[in-house]
Amino acid sequence: MKSPIRIILLTSILSTVVGCTTAPPTFGERMLMEGESRVQIAEQWEAGQKDLTKGEATLSSGQKLADKGRSYLSKGEKLVASGNVKIQKNKLDYQTLSQTVVGVESADLALKRVAKLKVIANDWEDGEDNLIEGNKLIKRGKANIVEGEANIEKGQKLITSGNAKMQSAESLYRTQG
Repeated sequence: MKSPIRIILLTSILSTVVGCTTAPPTFGERMLMEGESRVQIAEQWEAGQKDLTKGEATLSSGQKLADKGRSYLSKGEKLVASGNVKIQKNKLDYQTLSQTVVGVESADLALKRVAKLKVIANDWEDGEDNLIEGNKLIKRGKANIVEGEANIEKGQKLITSGNAKMQSAESLYRTQG
């Protein structure tokens, strides 16, 4: 009795093992699998190329934006400096002219001094305007520099990533070739 059970058991194990093994892929199946892997390699390389191109554009625009920011910063600093000079000069001119107002003997002389005071006040106001505009340019310049540097970093990362994808795809292609 034990013998038929052993035979049935061995037969079922053998049929399971034989049923699980598969036949080797045909030539056509191998070509299909190889073609699919080549398509994946090509897609990976194209994705890398796309990242590289986008990275170069982002890097370039970041550099231009940072340069523009530095230009704004420089112009703003010059305006602030010239505004400070105008303000200080016209404050001093105003103080000097106001001290001489005491000795005014005629209406004509008073009108001339008032006209000088108007010129001083206008120049003083121009200096204040330069300060305001200069500070706006400095603020805009700093913002452009920060944004430009962020774009430069993003572009560099895209370039690195794109190069890595392309090199990996080329390496896979060579090993499968």
